[in-house]
Amino acid sequence: MEIKILLSCIAMALNTVLGDNCKSPYVRIGDGCYFISNDMVSGDEAFAICAKRGAYLANFETLEEAMIMKAELTQKKSGKHYYVGGRNINRYIPGGDWRWIKNGQMTKMTYYAFGGGEPNGSNASPQDCMFFYAAERYIFHNVFCDNGSYRGGYICEKY
Repeated sequence: MEIKILLSCIAMALNTVLGDNCKSPYVRIGDGCYFISNDMVSGDEAFAICAKRGAYLANFETLEEAMIMKAELTQKKSGKHYYVGGRNINRYIPGGDWRWIKNGQMTKMTYYAFGGGEPNGSNASPQDCMFFYAAERYIFHNVFCDNGSYRGGYICEKY
């Protein structure tokens, strides 16, 4: 018990000395550091904007992380969809092969929280980007990356 208290005190002291790297306009949500933009852009534009900011489209590698962000977006009540860092890397496979893209690295998704009938892209209809879909209480939908008709906000994440 004493060791746990000591470790907790050390962790708090380090956080005080080192500070939290999550600075405005980024905000700490759960364990992540995010910038949520309501600017309406395509998936490819969102990817480029986050990279230009020294960040990446947000990755939600656990269902818990996704649910924390879903609660945050629901609370905002913006009614906007938000692009995140999920990408389909193989449209020839039914349902695709979805990965989280972070700084050029790909991580296979370990859970799927897509809406009913999703993902529904194909080689003929390449819906390779992912966003939180407002109309269905912020569940994931796959959408076209560069089609101007699929515009939404975006969520950047940084370390």
